[in-house]
Amino acid sequence: MVRKRRSSRRKSSRKGNVYLGKRVRDTRRPGLDNLREVRGIANAIVYDYTHHKIPYRTAMSRMNLLELVVSRDSDFQGRKEAQARAIIDQARARLMRMRR
Repeated sequence: MVRKRRSSRRKSSRKGNVYLGKRVRDTRRPGLDNLREVRGIANAIVYDYTHHKIPYRTAMSRMNLLELVVSRDSDFQGRKEAQARAIIDQARARLMRMRR
């Protein structure tokens, strides 16, 4: 009887800064920390979709990831988080309108 070896590798959880775009300038501290960056990244995702650089599914996945990052970031709390989510929802709505 031959036993299969289990790999002892663990999936490493990624800690650190998440960057969703290269065209948006990082202002102040590294990572996502203000509404201007959220708006810029959301607009960059829409731009990439409209110029056929990424498919619709990828664009929506990036929007979802952006919303997840905003919800977990300590820089976005209370009113600032609500404003960031509103920006993301507006960009998501634009993507949905373009797809029809």
